[in-house]
Amino acid sequence: MKRFIYLFLVVLTLASCHKAIWDKLNDHEARIARLEAFCSQLNTTITSLQSIVDVLNSRDYVKDVVPVMDSGKIIGYSITFNSHAPVTIYNGKNGEDAHTPLIGIKKADDGAWYWTLDGEWIQDGEGNRVRADGNVTPQMKIEEDYWWISYDSGASWTKLGKAIGEPGADGDSMFREVRQDEKYVYLVLADGEEIQIAKSSGLTWVYV
Repeated sequence: MKRFIYLFLVVLTLASCHKAIWDKLNDHEARIARLEAFCSQLNTTITSLQSIVDVLNSRDYVKDVVPVMDSGKIIGYSITFNSHAPVTIYNGKNGEDAHTPLIGIKKADDGAWYWTLDGEWIQDGEGNRVRADGNVTPQMKIEEDYWWISYDSGASWTKLGKAIGEPGADGDSMFREVRQDEKYVYLVLADGEEIQIAKSSGLTWVYV
């Protein structure tokens, strides 16, 4: 009888451990899927930032701003311009407490906009700042649980910080705030840099 009870307890313990491992693997896969979706939004927003710089340089203006909704929440904005193609910027969270590399743009003393990474200027191999209105569009990916960044359309990649952390607080967003007044739409990046885009008269927010 004691032998039977012992074997039963061993089997029960093994079953419990197996379930815990299985649940942990499923949770890990779910977090990877969420991060990959977040990474896709991140790359869309990076491309949109470059288009916005072109809008600023050409003195184009905003015609319409429409919130992008998901499950009743605003996760970004679709912005339509007079001459340029529409862009979408996302302010979604990655759902992890691992740090998300923050790609942004900043206006320098020469009046031009340059790419930044975590608030620091992105530089080329010769130490020059990389203009956001040029041919370089940073790309992000997640591989082997780490963030990677490319500055040459994916030809080469640089390893950054760990992407997969423990479940916790929301992660980092590229945008801190999107607001407007009668004349301008303001896009405030995570590092506090503010992008001001003129709009056509009579523009109002469209909520769905």
